[in-house]
Amino acid sequence: MKSKILRLIPIALFVTPMMAIAASTNDLGDVLIVIKELVDSIIPILMVLVVAVFLWGIVRYVTAGGDAEKEKAARGYIIYGLIGIFVLVAFWGIVKMFAGTFGVDTGGTLPEVEIPYN
Repeated sequence: MKSKILRLIPIALFVTPMMAIAASTNDLGDVLIVIKELVDSIIPILMVLVVAVFLWGIVRYVTAGGDAEKEKAARGYIIYGLIGIFVLVAFWGIVKMFAGTFGVDTGGTLPEVEIPYN
């Protein structure tokens, strides 16, 4: 029972500010804008971390010197780094999709390029 409560604490800490924002706003668009801004500010930080884990795995693999145990540990870092990159890009894409669907500001972490039409 205690472990279930301990697992819910991080979720509650993450959801509580969103509930407060939702209570203070009257429009769903305002809530979506705040969530999108929050995601747009957190994703680059997390992306740097997962790329660092991936690169750390590559460095450890190269410097393993043929030791099978070190290579196995390094492959774990590489795999977790790749999974993290995939999850973050997918999550960022889902947020952008919802933002476009509900007409929320289309700015974001990645620069947008306007292509001139002839």
